[in-house]
Amino acid sequence: MKKSGFNTGLFFALGIFLSSCDGFVPDPIDPRLPVYSESGKNQSGAMINNLPFKDHPRVTVFGSPSNGYILNQTDTTLILEFRLSDQNNLNDVKSLHFSIEKLTPGDWKDMEKDFGKKFSFENPSIKGKIITYSNDGEIETLAESGQITVKHIPGSKAMAGTFGFTAQNASGKKYEIRFGRYDYFFQRL
Repeated sequence: MKKSGFNTGLFFALGIFLSSCDGFVPDPIDPRLPVYSESGKNQSGAMINNLPFKDHPRVTVFGSPSNGYILNQTDTTLILEFRLSDQNNLNDVKSLHFSIEKLTPGDWKDMEKDFGKKFSFENPSIKGKIITYSNDGEIETLAESGQITVKHIPGSKAMAGTFGFTAQNASGKKYEIRFGRYDYFFQRL
C-alpha cells in the first residue's frame, strides 16, 4: 500500500515537472487553468462561460511576452490586458482588458500586502471588458459586476491577481468570467 502511494506521488511530481517545462504549471484543483502564482510567469487564465481559456506565453522577436501586458501609464492609472484562447481551439481568442484609474499612494501600498487590493467594477473608475473577435470585427462588452485583485510584487517587478465578472453585450450574449488569475512582469511606461 505504501509503495502504491509513493508511485502515485512520484507520478504526480513528474507530471508537474514535465508540464512546467513549457512554463505552464496546472492548477491543482482545475488543471485546465494555470496555477495562481506571484513570480512573473507571464501567464493568465480563466473560465469563460464554463470553458477554460488561457494565455499561451510566447516571446516575440523583441524578447517581450506577446499576449499579456500590464502597463502603469502614470501612478494613478493601471492598465492590464490578457489575450486568452480556448485550449481546444487556438483560433477562439478573447481579450480581457482592465483599466484601474484614480489610484492613490495608499492604493499602491495596499497592492503590496497579503493577496493585494480588491477593486470592484461597480466603481466607475474601475473598468473591465471582454473583447471577442469575429468576421464582423471586435465586439467589446463591459463588465456589469465583479472584481479584480491586484498584487504588486516590487522585488520581482511582477503583478499578480485574480478576477471574475459578468457581462452582456447589446445583442444579449452573456459572459461569465470565473476563476481568473494572472501573473505578469510589470512594465512602467
